[in-house]
Amino acid sequence: MLVGDAHGHVNPVRGMGPAKLARRFKGSGGWLYGLVNLLTWSVGIDASCAEEYRRLYDVTVRCAEEMRREGLVVPVLLGPHPAETVRLIEKGVRLEKAVEVSVEAYRLAAEYVKRGLAHGLGEAGRPHWPVPRRYVEACTRVLRAALELAAELDAPIHLHLDPTVEALEVVARLAREVGARKVVAHHVSGALAERAAELGLVPSVPARSRDLAASSKVLGSSVVESDFLDDPRRPGAVVAPWSIAKTMARLLREGALSEADARRALVENPARLYGVEPPA
Repeated sequence: MLVGDAHGHVNPVRGMGPAKLARRFKGSGGWLYGLVNLLTWSVGIDASCAEEYRRLYDVTVRCAEEMRREGLVVPVLLGPHPAETVRLIEKGVRLEKAVEVSVEAYRLAAEYVKRGLAHGLGEAGRPHWPVPRRYVEACTRVLRAALELAAELDAPIHLHLDPTVEALEVVARLAREVGARKVVAHHVSGALAERAAELGLVPSVPARSRDLAASSKVLGSSVVESDFLDDPRRPGAVVAPWSIAKTMARLLREGALSEADARRALVENPARLYGVEPPA
């Protein structure tokens, strides 16, 4: 079974790193790994200004190059996670300044897309953990700016959202307003995945049995993700990319998914999303 993992990470500092991850994933049928940069502090970077994100982006681009040498197709997505904006505010940076830094970091990420070093932006969005309302509003401002850049680039953007219908409806409205066409609702399943599809977003379904089965109605218009962190301190927090093929095969045997929808989610849809040729 060919497996396209639409959203995952790699940590060359604390984890197994790009080469080992790529070999293990490819050995399980992996053909594409959508590589999203980690949080700055996950790789030992303390970013207080936008220019410092260049170090994070360069690390991610180098990891992608190493993974490609192992035979994977590796689209790269760059940009600050909403946790970066929240942390700046919590460190005492004025809210307006924190928004400015995060937006400028997305403008820098857009330059990487223009230069062909990255394929898209993300993950932008809103905190999924309890924070003051003004923090959510600050992150939403960053999100809108990132969507505007994605529209200008006609590039995919991955969104990290609080798991609510309201959040999906907010971003769908913003995407329509700015003309962003390739908007991925990261880590959604079940009713949320169905609502995301209804709103014209691309659901990215976690590769767990329960999430895939619950999203079967819209899997044919979705992509599948591991959201792998490559962090040995959190082994059970997310899905291992090399487990996706076994999980999908089991659900196919049980009749929970169709072969046509599985191929769309694992091959055709990620290829279309990232503008790459699918394997035969």
